[in-house]
Amino acid sequence: MLRSRVGSPVSYTSIARDIGISPNTVKKYIQVFEELYIVFRVTPYSINIARSLLKEPKIYFFDTALVDGDNGIKFENLAALSLAKEAAADEDLRGISAALQYIRTKDGREVDFCYVRDGKAQFLAEAKYSDSSISKNLHYFCAGYDIPGVQLVKDLKRERQEGNIEVRSADTWLTKLE
Repeated sequence: MLRSRVGSPVSYTSIARDIGISPNTVKKYIQVFEELYIVFRVTPYSINIARSLLKEPKIYFFDTALVDGDNGIKFENLAALSLAKEAAADEDLRGISAALQYIRTKDGREVDFCYVRDGKAQFLAEAKYSDSSISKNLHYFCAGYDIPGVQLVKDLKRERQEGNIEVRSADTWLTKLE
């Protein structure tokens, strides 16, 4: 079931109801999958830690072949994996506290990724397979919170920058990460 829910906030209760087990059992299975390096969680970014713990995580796969969905979902999983690897390099190689999270408001505005160092958002990233027009939600968060943004596009003909948002070829941008 997780294979078809990549990139969406995952509700343990919803999954439990769909397959007929308890939410705690679902949570434990996901923890086992994490320990076996099958999946990893991307949690919501919030200044208030207690509040972010209550929100639903997104689940991504270490092996992108396990993702069940269209090319856009598979590409988002690849971007998540690359950014999570960068956060691990910041933590393990550079000794910098880092995390990959996502940002979402109560009214449903969401950006795929928020890269956090030392508890502060460094940049927002949106993964798109072929859409080079800047995401309205990315524009909203970057302008409203003065956080730089990047829209990573798999099939991009021309890179550009609009204000504090870059529209970049995912191949070029992601390969420059550690």
